[in-house]
Amino acid sequence: MKTNRIFCAERVQRLVMSIFTLIILFLLAKGYSLAAIILLAFMSIMLFIYFAFDFCPSTWILMKLLGSCYEKDENENKL
Repeated sequence: MKTNRIFCAERVQRLVMSIFTLIILFLLAKGYSLAAIILLAFMSIMLFIYFAFDFCPSTWILMKLLGSCYEKDENENKL
């Protein structure tokens, strides 16, 4: 069941990814293309790891700190 908390692991991870993408765009606009390409390569490698192994290190760390957006309902297992 999805919780109504604003700051949970999956939401914060998506926020961090969008801010990271904006930083890359800002660096490209300012002419720092090498730094932008390095950050974009890092982000692409992390997304590939998430695709290939179904494991995202940032989500794992955030789940330890903030908890998941999808908490199990105690009544879900009872029939």
